[in-house]
Amino acid sequence: MTHSNANQPSLESLTLRFLATRSDATTAVERGESEVEPHEVAAGFRVDPRTAWIDANSHTTGSPGPLPTEWAALVSQPSAAFAIPMAAGHFPQRVKDLQPLLKQFRPADLRPTGEEAAIPAFTGLRAWVQKNAKSNALVAAGIARTLGDFETAEALLAGANETGNEKAALLWQSGKSEEALATWNATAATPAVLFNRGMAELFLGRFAQARASLQKAIDAIPEASGWNALARLYLAVAEIHG
Repeated sequence: MTHSNANQPSLESLTLRFLATRSDATTAVERGESEVEPHEVAAGFRVDPRTAWIDANSHTTGSPGPLPTEWAALVSQPSAAFAIPMAAGHFPQRVKDLQPLLKQFRPADLRPTGEEAAIPAFTGLRAWVQKNAKSNALVAAGIARTLGDFETAEALLAGANETGNEKAALLWQSGKSEEALATWNATAATPAVLFNRGMAELFLGRFAQARASLQKAIDAIPEASGWNALARLYLAVAEIHG
C-alpha cells in the first residue's frame, strides 16, 4: 500500500538528493530527472571520502580532523549495505544500490544478520582505530564495527561515555535487530536515535512507526547532512511499501 503525502518530494528528486552526497552526482543531476529511473541513477556513483568522513563524525564533538589511512579505500568498497544506523564511524553513502529498496522490498533480507564476513586487510585503518581508541573512541569503535570487528568495537565502547546509540548500532550490525530497537527506544531522542528508530522500524517491516520516526529525524537532522537525505529516502521507501 502506498501512502501519498502532498508535501513529500518526488522519488526521483529524493534519489538525486541522496546521490548528491557523492562526488560525481552533479553530472547525473544535470542530465535531468526524467531521463533515468531512480534505481538506475545509483549505478556507477563514487563516494567522496571527505564527505563520508564528515558524515561519519556528524554527531560527535570536535572537528572531524584529517582522513584516516585507508579511509578512501573503505568508502569505495563495492559491497552493498542497505540498513545503515546513524552512528559514529558510519556514513550514509554506504547505501549504493537503491533497487532492492525501491522495487521488491524484502526488509528481512536487507538488514544485517551478524553473519556477514568481516572486511579483510585494511591494516592501516585498523592501526588508526587502535591509535585513536582513547581520543576518539566512538569513531574508532564505529570503524571497527564497519570492518566487522565486533569484539574490538565492543571493547572500545566499554570504556567510552554516551554510548547508548553506539551500543545499539553494534547490536544492529550483529543481527540483534529487536534488541537494538529496544535500546534505541530506551535512549534519549537525539537526532541520531530518531533516525535509527525509524531505520530499524522500516527494516523490521513496521512501516507506520517508521514513517513517524523518520519524519522526526528529518526535522531534527540538518538539511545539508547526508543523513537527512538518507532519512528522506527511507521515508519514501516506507511510503511506497507501507
